Amino acid sequence: MFSDQTFGVIAYNLSALIVSVTCIIYKLIIPSRLKFRNRLFNSLIIILAIDAFSAIYGEIIRGYDMARETALFLRNLNEMLYFSSHFAIAPIIARYTMLKCGVEHKIRGWRVVAVHLPFLISEFMILSNPWFHLIYTIDDNLVYSREWGVYVVYIIGGLYFILSAVFIYLYWDLLKRLEQIAVIFFYILVLIGTLIQMVFPNISCELLCEAIGAMGMMVVLENDDDRRDYTTKAYNRNALINDMMIYFKYKRPFDVIFIDILNEEILRRLLTYADYEKILTEVVKFLKSLSEKYDVYRVGVNSFFVVCPEISEKRAEKTAEEIYGRFKEFWTYGGRIATLNAKVVQAGTEDGIGDIDKLFKVHGSGKNVEKDGPIFYDEL
Repeated sequence: MFSDQTFGVIAYNLSALIVSVTCIIYKLIIPSRLKFRNRLFNSLIIILAIDAFSAIYGEIIRGYDMARETALFLRNLNEMLYFSSHFAIAPIIARYTMLKCGVEHKIRGWRVVAVHLPFLISEFMILSNPWFHLIYTIDDNLVYSREWGVYVVYIIGGLYFILSAVFIYLYWDLLKRLEQIAVIFFYILVLIGTLIQMVFPNISCELLCEAIGAMGMMVVLENDDDRRDYTTKAYNRNALINDMMIYFKYKRPFDVIFIDILNEEILRRLLTYADYEKILTEVVKFLKSLSEKYDVYRVGVNSFFVVCPEISEKRAEKTAEEIYGRFKEFWTYGGRIATLNAKVVQAGTEDGIGDIDKLFKVHGSGKNVEKDGPIFYDEL
């Protein structure tokens, strides 16, 4: 039979499950381009849902009479699932924070090992528990007991939590006011929930706090509607300026491909506004398809920038040639076709682009060069 305490634990985790599933449904309904950062966040809310379900399932198992061997197997399977997924949350948050702050490119060489090794150690301790019993034990009477290893993995999780907090502190000025509030809200909730459950294991509020905090982050940090061009769904000019400030401040190398539609005035006289925007939407779809690492910005009525972080000059030139070649073909929209004449210019930080003014100056310089093909920086 179930005790009042069991019902309380189930209620807490059922609430966490509902919040997590709500986040998952929201992410499925709202279409967006899935970059690695978005995938990390999706992994976070899926893990929270799995953990909540696992906690509920574990309480149900404990409430039913069954053969000892069956109960022992199910308990161990459930605990392994819970711990292995739950202690991946902190590393995911740390990695997500790195990407949000734009410092992922600084994690290279031995830093990659330093960032991932503690997580691998904690997962090894959890997955090897059936043999070494480092995390927990379940005796012959099916009584669950924590072992010293659980505190080690909590400490490792705490280190990742501190690492992400350090990144947030160092790059605090990169976040908008609302984003700052969302981050503080999330960290406070997670900290309170974790401390309460560590001190009072019978109060299972950690997952609920994490799920509510994740929902707050999702609504604020994952929603980039204010950065999008309404019709084409490319990033807008303000997004370009904000992102470039991060690139320049932390010296992240990139190449940029400038694209200007030359026959825009003619097309606007021949087509409706809606039809012209449909054509540009197809252009943006093509530019996004080049690589998920590239960001596409609409900086004017007929101008687009494709920012390609950390690629070689050879690859940047090849990408520019591919874009120019595509504009030699027809564009289809609503069952009709149109021709776009475009000027394509490629340049990068290796060419001396070190601030916003220089970026737009190079873009403007390309308009004065005539060439049947993409224009490279040394031709300006």
